Amino acid sequence: MTLHLPTLLVALTLASGVLAAAVLAVAWGSHLRKGLSLWGLGLVLNALSYPAFGLRDAGWLGVSIVLTNALTALSLVIHTLALMAFQKGRSRAPPHWLVWLPAGLNMLVAATLLHDDRWRNVLVAGLQTVMAGGLLWQAWAPGLLGRRHTGRWVVISGASLLCITLVLRTLFMLEASEWDAHFNVPAQVQVATYIATLAVLLLNSMGYVLMQMEHAVSQQHELASHDRLTGLYNRLALMELMDHHLALARRRRSPLALLMLDIDHFKLVNDQHGHLVGDEVLRQVAQRARARLRGADLLARFGGEEFLALLPATTADGALAVAEGIRRAVGDQPIVVNGVSIPVTISIGLHAGIPGEGPTAAEAMIAQSDQALYEAKHQGRNRVVQA
Repeated sequence: MTLHLPTLLVALTLASGVLAAAVLAVAWGSHLRKGLSLWGLGLVLNALSYPAFGLRDAGWLGVSIVLTNALTALSLVIHTLALMAFQKGRSRAPPHWLVWLPAGLNMLVAATLLHDDRWRNVLVAGLQTVMAGGLLWQAWAPGLLGRRHTGRWVVISGASLLCITLVLRTLFMLEASEWDAHFNVPAQVQVATYIATLAVLLLNSMGYVLMQMEHAVSQQHELASHDRLTGLYNRLALMELMDHHLALARRRRSPLALLMLDIDHFKLVNDQHGHLVGDEVLRQVAQRARARLRGADLLARFGGEEFLALLPATTADGALAVAEGIRRAVGDQPIVVNGVSIPVTISIGLHAGIPGEGPTAAEAMIAQSDQALYEAKHQGRNRVVQA
């Protein structure tokens, strides 16, 4: 049984058009807009390529060849740019001209080799393979910051299938030189290509929307667990992580250290320089403190100008050395905001030891660190006191 190409073209136009409308509706009705509108535009261009191919039956062969190849090339370029827009800042991207170059060559070949079916078909198939490779490269994103979630793997699968389809098509073009006198592509080869392309569009579009959803969920989690001003963990997130580290320290009989940090006379900074400057002071103090900690250590904004640092597998002596390093990192150099030098010091309360049992162990450690911080303030500030 063979498929009727004109009927398939109508079905593909409808399927691609519905898919494009759905993606554009999602882009319009939600905040998932990092390249999603571009992706929908690429689907629209792809949907238009099918009726453009059908113009051959109306006797407009030249127009059909140029228009079909232009729309297909533009669809691949737009989808590649959509991937680049989505991962902007998370992966290195090539210059845009490099993405457009094979598409421009594709359209040039289609327009200048209208009467040389053999080389036009071979070169167009080869250039489209290159563009599909670019799409796969962007889906994979070798320099990606962070792990590849499910949506990205779906797009990688779709782009890989597209590359395989176009490579096979190119090889067929090179091998089957006696298809007919004009080297026209047989209908069944065209049908097979279009079916594979539709499968790719469905895979890639589902994967791309899923990438958007996963990114949105990740952002919501980031907002829920981190302080917006400093980028550190917030108090709620730290308490949840602290329970895990307490249980781990008890099981391993390993010491756990807690540092309570407080900026000295922070109210004067706000009163003398304004709250915007005060916010910048908080950010820079957080950066200096974070730079003195190990990768396994946790730092959170506990409230106002207070920070809490959790140091797993750290003895009292080790924690004291870390605390002194933080105190010097903050106090030895003034913080410069808008060209104004602002001297800032911090006081630190320290508690270290193997955590006790019971549901209030975390609160007990925090209370002891807080008491040590109170002693540091009482003794004149800009110092570390151990509980």
